[in-house]
Amino acid sequence: MAVVTLVTFASLPEAMVAKSLLEAEGIGVVMPEQGLVAGQLDAGVMGGWRLLVADDELEAAKRVLLAAASG
Repeated sequence: MAVVTLVTFASLPEAMVAKSLLEAEGIGVVMPEQGLVAGQLDAGVMGGWRLLVADDELEAAKRVLLAAASG
Protein backbone atom coordinates (compact mmCIF):
# COMPACT_ATOMS: atom_id res chain seq x y z
CA MET A 1 0.00 0.00 0.00
CA ALA A 2 1.45 3.34 -1.05
CA VAL A 3 1.10 6.58 0.88
CA VAL A 4 0.22 9.68 -1.13
CA THR A 5 -0.11 13.40 -0.41
CA LEU A 6 -3.76 14.33 -0.07
CA VAL A 7 -3.33 18.07 0.48
CA THR A 8 -0.83 20.66 1.69
CA PHE A 9 -1.82 23.52 3.97
CA ALA A 10 -0.01 26.80 4.55
CA SER A 11 -1.04 26.93 8.22
CA LEU A 12 -0.82 24.42 11.03
CA PRO A 13 -4.33 25.11 12.43
CA GLU A 14 -5.96 24.37 9.06
CA ALA A 15 -3.96 21.15 8.73
CA MET A 16 -4.93 20.04 12.23
CA VAL A 17 -8.64 20.62 11.59
CA ALA A 18 -8.50 18.64 8.34
CA LYS A 19 -6.54 15.85 10.04
CA SER A 20 -9.14 15.67 12.81
CA LEU A 21 -12.02 15.52 10.30
CA LEU A 22 -10.37 12.65 8.44
CA GLU A 23 -9.59 10.72 11.61
CA ALA A 24 -13.19 11.16 12.79
CA GLU A 25 -14.27 9.39 9.60
CA GLY A 26 -11.87 6.51 10.25
CA ILE A 27 -9.35 7.54 7.61
CA GLY A 28 -5.74 7.03 8.61
CA VAL A 29 -3.75 10.21 8.08
CA VAL A 30 -0.16 11.22 8.74
CA MET A 31 1.23 14.73 8.96
CA PRO A 32 5.02 14.30 8.75
CA GLU A 33 5.83 17.90 9.66
CA GLN A 34 3.87 17.61 12.92
CA GLY A 35 6.80 15.85 14.57
CA LEU A 36 9.30 18.63 14.01
CA VAL A 37 11.30 19.67 17.05
CA ALA A 38 10.30 23.27 16.39
CA GLY A 39 6.66 22.32 15.88
CA GLN A 40 5.58 25.94 15.74
CA LEU A 41 7.99 26.67 12.88
CA ASP A 42 6.29 28.11 9.83
CA ALA A 43 6.10 25.10 7.54
CA GLY A 44 5.46 27.44 4.61
CA VAL A 45 9.22 27.77 4.41
CA MET A 46 9.42 23.98 4.09
CA GLY A 47 6.59 23.64 1.59
CA GLY A 48 3.64 23.52 3.98
CA TRP A 49 1.92 21.04 6.27
CA ARG A 50 1.21 17.87 4.29
CA LEU A 51 -1.52 15.34 5.00
CA LEU A 52 -0.70 11.87 3.73
CA VAL A 53 -3.15 9.00 3.32
CA ALA A 54 -3.04 5.47 1.96
CA ASP A 55 -3.69 5.48 -1.77
CA ASP A 56 -6.75 3.26 -1.32
CA GLU A 57 -8.31 5.88 0.99
CA LEU A 58 -7.50 8.88 -1.20
CA GLU A 59 -10.92 9.29 -2.81
CA ALA A 60 -12.78 8.91 0.49
CA ALA A 61 -10.46 11.46 2.10
CA LYS A 62 -11.08 13.93 -0.74
CA ARG A 63 -14.84 13.52 -0.26
CA VAL A 64 -14.57 14.23 3.47
CA LEU A 65 -12.60 17.43 2.93
CA LEU A 66 -14.85 18.57 0.08
CA ALA A 67 -17.97 18.02 2.20
CA ALA A 68 -16.41 20.01 5.05
CA ALA A 69 -15.48 22.86 2.72
CA SER A 70 -18.99 22.91 1.25
CA GLY A 71 -20.41 23.49 4.68
